[in-house]
Amino acid sequence: MIVTKSDAVLELVRLANRVARSSAPVLLTGESGTGKELFAQLLHDASPRHGHPLVRVNCAALSSNLIESELFGHEKGAFTDAANQRIGRFELAGSGTLFLDEISEVPLATQAKLLRVLESNEFERVGSSVVLRHNVRIVAASNRHLEDEIRHERFRLDLFHRLNVICLEIPPLRERPEDIDPLAHHFLSLFQDENPEPATRLSSSAMDALRAHSWPGNVRELRNVIHRACVMCQDSEIRVEDLRLPEVAQEQVSESMPPRLLKIPLEETEREIILAAMARERNQQVVAKTLGISPRTLTNKLRRYREAS
Repeated sequence: MIVTKSDAVLELVRLANRVARSSAPVLLTGESGTGKELFAQLLHDASPRHGHPLVRVNCAALSSNLIESELFGHEKGAFTDAANQRIGRFELAGSGTLFLDEISEVPLATQAKLLRVLESNEFERVGSSVVLRHNVRIVAASNRHLEDEIRHERFRLDLFHRLNVICLEIPPLRERPEDIDPLAHHFLSLFQDENPEPATRLSSSAMDALRAHSWPGNVRELRNVIHRACVMCQDSEIRVEDLRLPEVAQEQVSESMPPRLLKIPLEETEREIILAAMARERNQQVVAKTLGISPRTLTNKLRRYREAS
C-alpha cells in the first residue's frame, strides 16, 4: 500500500495504474528508500498478471558469477558447484512480473545477455542449449542515474532504451514533507504492538522533530525510526527522545567529544568510520551489521570511495 498526500506521488500512482494494464517495461528511478519496490508491487497488482508470481531480484546482492544462474537457471554440472538443476527467476515468474532491483549493478557481460533475452523472449539455462521462452513483464529499478552510468561505460545504452519504455521517477521524502505525518502514523499502526504497552500516539515534539529531519534514507529511514521508537518507548506515547534522530542526539553530545570530529564534514566522518571498520574487521557483512546499514549500502559507499581516490 502506498501511503501519500503528495500530489506528485498521487500522480505517479495514477500513472502506474494506467500503465499496469500493458506489458511495457517500466523503469523506476529515485533515491534509495523512496518506495520503488512498493510501486513494483502496485504495477503487478493492478495488471492482468496479478494472478501470477511477482518475482523480485536484488541485483546488487548477487555476485557477477552467480547472477546469470539466478536469472536464467542452470543445469546440473554446469559449473563446479552446480550439484542440481536450478530454475531461474525468468522461469519462476512464468507469466507474471520480474522485478529487477538495482539494475545498474548487473555486470556488463550479463547486460548483453539480458538485452538479448528481453528482445527475443528466449533464453537458455546455464550449461544448456535448450531454448526456453518467457512471457514475463519487466519492472526494473535503480537509485543511480543510469545516464551517468552509460557515460562512464558501466551500463549499456541499448539496454537502457529497452528498459526505459515508461519511467516513473519517485521523489525523495524531503521533497514531499506532507507525507511525513501520514507515513509516521501508518508505521505506528504497523509496529505499535511490538511493545508490551503499545504505543498509540506521537507527541507534538516528536512530530515536530520528524518534520524537521532531512530524511536522507527516505521512507525506509522513517519506517525504521518509527519501528525502533515503538519498541523502545516506555509508555503509550512516543516522545522525541524515543526517535533517536541525529538532530536530537546532537543536543545530548558531551562536551568531551574530540573537537576534531565537530570540524569535519559529516560525509568525511562517515568515510573515516567505515574505512576504519573495514581495516579492522576485513569483512563487509560484519561491518554492515556493526554500523547498522545494509550490505548493499556498504558496498555502494566503498565503491564511491574507490572511484574518488
